[in-house]
Amino acid sequence: MNLVDAILRHGRGRPGVAALADGGRELTYAELRDLVLRTAGHLASLGVRPGERVGICLKDGWRHVVVLLAAGALNAVAVPLDWRARGGEKTRVCEALGFKLVLIEPGDEFAAACPTVAADAAWWRAVDRAVAPDRPAPDANAPFVIAPTSGTTGLPKFSPATHLQYYFRIVDFPEFQALTRPCRYLSTTPLYFGAGQRNCLAHLVRGDTVMLHPSLFRASDLVETVNAAGIDIAFVVPTAVRKLLEIAGEAGPLLPGLSALVAGGAPLFAHEKQAAARRLTPHFYERYGSSAAGGISTLCPGDLAERGDSVGQVNPLVEVEIVDEGGRPVPPGTTGRLRVRGLAVGTPLTDSDEFRGGWYYPGEVAALDARDYLYIEGRASDVIMRGGAKIYPSEIEAALREHAGVADVAVIGTRAADNEETIVAFVTARGGLLDVGTLRAHCRGRLTPYKIPSVFHIVAELPRNTGGKVDRARLVASLDQKQHGQ
Repeated sequence: MNLVDAILRHGRGRPGVAALADGGRELTYAELRDLVLRTAGHLASLGVRPGERVGICLKDGWRHVVVLLAAGALNAVAVPLDWRARGGEKTRVCEALGFKLVLIEPGDEFAAACPTVAADAAWWRAVDRAVAPDRPAPDANAPFVIAPTSGTTGLPKFSPATHLQYYFRIVDFPEFQALTRPCRYLSTTPLYFGAGQRNCLAHLVRGDTVMLHPSLFRASDLVETVNAAGIDIAFVVPTAVRKLLEIAGEAGPLLPGLSALVAGGAPLFAHEKQAAARRLTPHFYERYGSSAAGGISTLCPGDLAERGDSVGQVNPLVEVEIVDEGGRPVPPGTTGRLRVRGLAVGTPLTDSDEFRGGWYYPGEVAALDARDYLYIEGRASDVIMRGGAKIYPSEIEAALREHAGVADVAVIGTRAADNEETIVAFVTARGGLLDVGTLRAHCRGRLTPYKIPSVFHIVAELPRNTGGKVDRARLVASLDQKQHGQ
């Protein structure tokens, strides 16, 4: 069997249980099984064969999940795409990957060197008329998805995962939460985004109910949904955690009914995690992972007090090392390059310096203590060099976040003519006004002089990609525009 079969078998064992809830539409596991197989039949009628790539450029709803599973049922390869990306970005991905076809939203037009099919009313009527195909023998070692491994600009690198590798990426999700019964999971992140997709499928494999929530929402909307729908588990990005903290009081947890609130996709600072456990839910977790390796570490509620500045203990299904620039392991507590290997780690489609000697290098600078707790210092590409010293933006960002008037912050380095880097801080204000002099004085009390930003920009908001991470390339571009008076 493959991963899709593990989900579809709930259509026989738990036929009346809700599998997907999306707005006013709810699909039981019996209905999901029938719809996935008929969608697979329609894809087969369009010529999709095992091993061929099917692009899924659909919004984050039940249709996206159905097509993803239908492609897997045929032993075809699903490639979720960001439906909100610009046409040129989607076109470059299509040209690079050679799709058999790409499913798109009605009215979404982009020039692609492959057939595009709108998932409109006519498409779903054709699915209703289709029959389940003669499926190839399920192959756990067949490619299941292709995921981007990095890149916020230009063309990302891609890594395929087989059904078996993907299973090892998700199998630890319920284990670290010690789930003993079916639950209701709230999906709030884009389905093309690795963590959002993996969480969704992990809960479908368990036979849970997955409630699909729009990825753009107000904190109050999320609270209302969690309480009204009886949600047990939710996964959110750090931006959402900060928005929830803004409306949470000190009297008691904002989300008392949750058995787990899981954050991931970007860093949180220790005091933010501790505040989340105190003011949102005591069942607060943080996960660190990557698209090419799945979950790498988990920070559990019991570790927040002593190791809140870590991203948790390394998961048992992955092997992690911290190495120097020559690839030699360094002692515990020493900062170096992070590398990972294990049953879940895929391989690149093309040559990539992210994969070397059987190891995957996610790009992080990190340290590992004697008990396998992982501490992320930042991305190697973001490290700032000044006077021969390495400066990690996360340290400066953590110091600035301690200012009561700072709502959000991102720090970057820009290289000057003398090859030294200038530290630039972008800050958004909470409530009242901020001034540069106050921020600089605040930093002087917390940072060594060479780490204090030379330039502060107070902005309305920080640009973020659809995965919730700060888009540092856009911050650099905004500096170029300022320098040229645009």
